[in-house]
Amino acid sequence: MIKIIAFDFVGVLVNEKDVELSDIEVQLERMFGPNINDSDYLIKANSLIEDASDIINITELLINKIYKIRDKHLFEKIKRRYKNIKIIVATNHLSFVKKFIIDNFDATYLDDIIISAEINKIKPNADFYEYILNRYNITPKELLFIDDNIDNIKSANSLKINTIKVEKSTNLFFEITKVIDNCTFVN
Repeated sequence: MIKIIAFDFVGVLVNEKDVELSDIEVQLERMFGPNINDSDYLIKANSLIEDASDIINITELLINKIYKIRDKHLFEKIKRRYKNIKIIVATNHLSFVKKFIIDNFDATYLDDIIISAEINKIKPNADFYEYILNRYNITPKELLFIDDNIDNIKSANSLKINTIKVEKSTNLFFEITKVIDNCTFVN
């Protein structure tokens, strides 16, 4: 039985808008995912922008500028159908994205946000997924992990975690219900 659905962020819950970015914004955006903590990002960004408080402000503005939500009511639809399933966001990103997530997704339906920069673990490394399993004291079969990156999907699959590989045309709610409704329910 699925107890937790873990959503990646970029490419799953949001797509990137086709917007004009400055050279600095382009360089900052390229640094969003691969950082294991915010300090690494701030150090790299400091080579582009001198004042750390400016870096944070520009980063938060950039996050709001580039991301477009795919389905604002997805979490609500899932919770209405599966009342006991927890919904979490589990993403390789900077902690600065947390404000965007809280502001744009109804917190009533969101149980947790796990960000690589806050836990010092990054997908596709197994310890990222193990962190989720341990945090919630669940087995791999009780987790449904949703991502658009094939390496992240393969890594989760190697741990026997249920997965959905997202494409641009994927109907998330349909795919989620298909997986959950087809799971064998055991206690």
